[in-house]
Amino acid sequence: MSGNLLFETSKWRDIVELGLCMAIYDVCNDNQFDNCTPLDFANFLNVREEAKAIPVVPKEKLRVCYMVYAVSQNITPRKEALIWSELFLSRCGINKSYYDKHRTDICADHATEDNKNYRKSIDKAINEWRSRRRIP
Repeated sequence: MSGNLLFETSKWRDIVELGLCMAIYDVCNDNQFDNCTPLDFANFLNVREEAKAIPVVPKEKLRVCYMVYAVSQNITPRKEALIWSELFLSRCGINKSYYDKHRTDICADHATEDNKNYRKSIDKAINEWRSRRRIP
């Protein structure tokens, strides 16, 4: 699926389910991304053409990369997840090469305590969303 086709698809269905958008919003709003409304964040996360850009907070690119990685693991079909990742990263001003190199850096043993706590927050939000949906 091409980027243009994904934009077309996002007009009539969510690529990232609304419940997952809200779980991520609760962790990232006004932390990794500038403060915004839940609706603006859901539209932005779903790479809707009409969505307003929500700037990444300075020095938060590494954490955004992990968030994109974690969210992409919950998008099906897998091919759509890869295209979504690239489109979303582009909207955030993050190069794919940076993402590919650093998306799991906050999982490393040498990660800072703050990064480990962020990862736990993202993982917990996703796991709670999955349990509400009863996804294994």
